[in-house]
Amino acid sequence: MAIFTKELLHLNRKMQIVLLVVTVSVTGALFFLWRDMQYKSLGQNASYKAPMNIYTQAEKLMIRGKFDRALKRYTEAERMLREIPGIDLSDDFYFAIVNNAIGTVHLRVGVYGEGESGIKSRADLGKNPDEILKALGHFTISVEAYRKWLAANYPTADEIATLIESRQGVAQDKIELVPFERYERALSMSLTNCGMAHRYLGDIPAAESYYHQALALWKDNLTAAANLDSMEKVIAEENEEKTEPEQKMLDN
Repeated sequence: MAIFTKELLHLNRKMQIVLLVVTVSVTGALFFLWRDMQYKSLGQNASYKAPMNIYTQAEKLMIRGKFDRALKRYTEAERMLREIPGIDLSDDFYFAIVNNAIGTVHLRVGVYGEGESGIKSRADLGKNPDEILKALGHFTISVEAYRKWLAANYPTADEIATLIESRQGVAQDKIELVPFERYERALSMSLTNCGMAHRYLGDIPAAESYYHQALALWKDNLTAAANLDSMEKVIAEENEEKTEPEQKMLDN
């Protein structure tokens, strides 16, 4: 029994990285959507209403585990955004959110397989690299959109200093994020997803790079921090498992 418990705990540590896959879109993007829909500084107009209503329907389907239906709604929302005349989607916040969400569904399918939700053994993970590559493509669209907007709208050092000074003595939960901060946090989320995709494709250096980029933008990105920590622990454990037989041979 003790041996079984030890093995189960060992497996659970390795599964932590899997349990975080879906949380980015479901818990993060919905929060950003409702916050940012209030701000005309993001270029909101009436044309966004219909596609973003479809997006919120997809988020509810995701929460209920209806992943196929959610993907159809996300894809419909993306199509509707593309059909809005006169907007530049290359740095559009809502277009980036929707692509991040589409990528999350593809990543989930790539990791678990079609229609599956249970935690698998490590040998079963990343079973569909084509789906993971699709996910990475959508995450990249999201990352590029956020970065383009930030490159054109990032405040000066003096403006940031004034912003910091204006918040002196204000409780953390009372601080309203300004547009560049919301873009940075959204970018951090998409970078985290890129890290996850590369992790399951077996590209550990790329995964580490994306997680560190995400944390550099938003140090309180708990998903990036947890995934980075879990990945490093798994790698350390796997390396230890590999070296144990070699050490025994040397000892003998």
